[in-house]
Amino acid sequence: MSQLKKVLNLRDLVLLNVATVIGLSSLTQAAQFGWSSLMLWILAAVFFLIPSSFMVIDLNSRIQGLGGFYLWIKTAFGEWHGFLAAWCYWLSAIVWFPTVLFTIALSVLYIFGDQWLDLRDNFWFASLLSLGMLWFTVFLNVFGLKFGKWIQNIGAISLWILFALLAVASLYQFITNGSSQEISPNRFLPDFTDFGLLPFFAAITFSFGGLELSSVMSTEMKDAKKIMTKAVFISALMVLTLYTIGTFSLLVAIPEGKVGIIDGIAQNFYVLSHQLGWPFLGPLGALLVALGTLGLFASWMNGNARLPFAIGIDNYLPPVLGKVHPKYGTPYIALLVQGALVSILLLIAVSGTKIQEAYSLLYDMSVLLYFIPFVYMFSAFIWHNVKNTGGSSNLSFFGKRTFIVWVFGIMALSVILLSIVLAVIPSNIVGDKMSFYIKISSVTITLIGMGLLLFQLKKVYK
Repeated sequence: MSQLKKVLNLRDLVLLNVATVIGLSSLTQAAQFGWSSLMLWILAAVFFLIPSSFMVIDLNSRIQGLGGFYLWIKTAFGEWHGFLAAWCYWLSAIVWFPTVLFTIALSVLYIFGDQWLDLRDNFWFASLLSLGMLWFTVFLNVFGLKFGKWIQNIGAISLWILFALLAVASLYQFITNGSSQEISPNRFLPDFTDFGLLPFFAAITFSFGGLELSSVMSTEMKDAKKIMTKAVFISALMVLTLYTIGTFSLLVAIPEGKVGIIDGIAQNFYVLSHQLGWPFLGPLGALLVALGTLGLFASWMNGNARLPFAIGIDNYLPPVLGKVHPKYGTPYIALLVQGALVSILLLIAVSGTKIQEAYSLLYDMSVLLYFIPFVYMFSAFIWHNVKNTGGSSNLSFFGKRTFIVWVFGIMALSVILLSIVLAVIPSNIVGDKMSFYIKISSVTITLIGMGLLLFQLKKVYK
């Protein structure tokens, strides 16, 4: 534990959180609802983002150590539950990583103009560029956070420039030419009877996840207990602001039903470039999308590798995963294994199917796996506050008013359980519904089963 170097300060942590949480593909998922997505952003923020922020601050200050939320759950409910939560969380990112790489690969095409867009469904282009970015990120992080964090920081800064550019361009388009999607009072009310759109609400909730990931890296922060509180509150406010700006821009520029699921933000810049007659906007926007999404990928790739590292130390997985590089002080074996698994999954996903359908399946599967640990996290949040376990919390009012903990916990758990159900319902972009059901259920059960088998083999690793 002490071998990991403390290199993250408040600025790094805020940029890490922004780069981790902001997913540009989440905006394109939300845009499928039209103007009513703004109401859904608010609902997801109230029921998930705000409770998550308080939960992360409270538990990180109460129970500090390598593994973050894995440690919170383990101390509350025992080893088996801690392992299962960490395993599902780690798998959700492994399944999700190819979708992020697809977003980068397809967005890069918009940098070079119309003549390159035909490559959007090209197997070789998507896989080779994605694999190149994957291993560039892995090796940079092997050399240490002092190098790897710059991908995250550049990604976060690129996101700020991207959203500032989107705000200016879309507002100018709205004032001069109006909106591409009709604006009327009834358009702001979600249609909950449209079951083809409902799965996208799970994606909206999913898009607010990520603040908990920084807790896994708390042993690499300078004065973690002090800076975590500030970083989470600042990051949550930034995230909500940026998502609102991005959604407004998409709906102003692109007609209803035309927003691309994977490359919608790069498409947005491309469309605005033509609408406004600003030729620089398309390539510049696409470059910022690629850099911002690469920062998101690097943040998750790096933070997620700490989970098998921590589990490896506890002998739930082969202890080689807990090895630290003797020179660079990084969990290099965990990073390399993670890179290899993502490579295999990516190649399987893009072979023999359209990229958009592969993207949809992987994305929904990652949502399903991701929210299982959150059921544990919020249950642990309630448990530790009711039992008053761990150290002192940075949020002292929880100790005086436990009912607030119950309110936040129940609110979050309700939307989490709803999102788990919605994740197994195919969206309206999926053609073969039965195949979707079979794949998402069989693969998810198999992956969780593998984890439980590995846990039972714990004695082999000792």
